[in-house]
Amino acid sequence: MKKIRILQFPVANSKGGITQYVLQNWKFIDKSKFQFDFATMSKSLDFASDLEREGCKVHYISCYAEQDKERFTAEFRKILTEGDYDVVHLHTKQWKSFLVEQIAKEVGVKKIIIHAHSTGVDTLDEKRREEEIELHNRVRSELTEDIATDFWACSWKAADFIFGDKISKDKIKIMNNAIDLSKYRYDPNVRNRCRRKLGIADDEYVIGNIGRFVYQKNQEFLLKVFSEICKKDNDSYYKFRLLLVGSGEKEKEYREIVCRYGVKERVIFTGFRKDVAELLQVMDIFCLPSRFEGLGIVLIEAQTAGLTCIGSEFVPEEALLTERIVRLPYDVSLWKKRIIEEYDIQHIQLIKRSENINIERLKGKGYEIKEQIKYIEKQYLF
Repeated sequence: MKKIRILQFPVANSKGGITQYVLQNWKFIDKSKFQFDFATMSKSLDFASDLEREGCKVHYISCYAEQDKERFTAEFRKILTEGDYDVVHLHTKQWKSFLVEQIAKEVGVKKIIIHAHSTGVDTLDEKRREEEIELHNRVRSELTEDIATDFWACSWKAADFIFGDKISKDKIKIMNNAIDLSKYRYDPNVRNRCRRKLGIADDEYVIGNIGRFVYQKNQEFLLKVFSEICKKDNDSYYKFRLLLVGSGEKEKEYREIVCRYGVKERVIFTGFRKDVAELLQVMDIFCLPSRFEGLGIVLIEAQTAGLTCIGSEFVPEEALLTERIVRLPYDVSLWKKRIIEEYDIQHIQLIKRSENINIERLKGKGYEIKEQIKYIEKQYLF
């Protein structure tokens, strides 16, 4: 049986949400029936050799379409022509043009999937961000249903941002960003071991965040909340720790902020880590103050690990899978109050972390990758 050949574009060396989603699907998909190859704008991929050992091809594109349209077109057309792909799976965060879709149509790709992953523009510079939003809206206004064969989204908010009213809702499929639920199940032994490695005492309450240090993720708000909790004139300073997992363009700024707030010794910067599932065990509460989210897959992981979660009001409804998660507006006093309330509940009532977990419930909502991948496989057929 001939395998269905699928090109995934783009993936990135930063291993953000889109890349993690694609790699997760490749890990669990039936490799006797489906073949993934990958195209990237990154100069290199740290994980390329792993993919190549598994029989995948990694294509490197030398420039963005906005930099050199002719060169980009020639390179992307060559990738599609030589790869003889049946499916092109395009992961989209914002519109700049329809060039990739047009090239795929011209070379006769049977199935072209546009997959919406975001609800905003993640650009640090305010002027440039406004320009990109204006471009996104202008391009989206010209969107038509014949630009692709399939329209997917990780949430209805993401669908609205990418497709607007140009694609009818009955043509859009919501694809859950499923995970390997068993990987995130709470384990007190893992918690204790990882806490010791990080120098966190058993009685310290850990507020956690996982994400790139970029405009979208808005960790500066969480730093402000944490500084208000840890006022040095009360004993709260020594009860709480903040664990920030990630890296990015705002890391230097965040390190300066914690020094300015006087909480440097209470904040742990781990840098980029691959052991996210274990680090979630370390935490007592998870906070995601994002300015926008397509879904917020880390919230799914955190809920699976039995954590109480606080998200911003911009977290999509689809991410609210248990009663242990709440969305709050950007009000420092509200976040502070909620965190301290949760601290009191967990310490006074001695609620067991394991009691917060309901793996079967999460499976039932479609977030078990071993089940979701079967649905994805059906969607790749033509």
